[in-house]
Amino acid sequence: MTRPALSQWDAFMVETLLAKGMSQQTLIQHIQNENADALNAYDQTFNYSDLIQTAKKAPKILLEAIETGYTIKFVSNFGIKRLLGLKFGFEDGVDYHMSETRFDNLTLTENQLHVFQPMLSPNWKLFSEKNKQDKYEVAIIHATAVEQV
Repeated sequence: MTRPALSQWDAFMVETLLAKGMSQQTLIQHIQNENADALNAYDQTFNYSDLIQTAKKAPKILLEAIETGYTIKFVSNFGIKRLLGLKFGFEDGVDYHMSETRFDNLTLTENQLHVFQPMLSPNWKLFSEKNKQDKYEVAIIHATAVEQV
């Protein structure tokens, strides 16, 4: 099954609301009711009318993405950094090391790996190896850097 694809911007809006405690069902309800005011009242990070506009263009895609997960059409290295923070509370220099073309020393649980890996756009490759604590040591490398290795 192909996952729905979201822009990095739409993914940030969805993940910000979820990270701040909004349930998927509440988020879906506000989107279906085109209630940007409720989303903006819940969090002021973005103008969530942009998310409502996305839903108007492709409602099934956005709603399915919220319910079942998604792939980001194109994600930058700073986009990955932000998503790791939103999804898991991870910080560069504490939970992993970020450079221009890669993320190293990232440890994920099996569930985190299954959530995060499919989100990455094709311009990033994720490599993982299970460790003795039943967690995964992960490296995320930009596709152009993988080709140079």
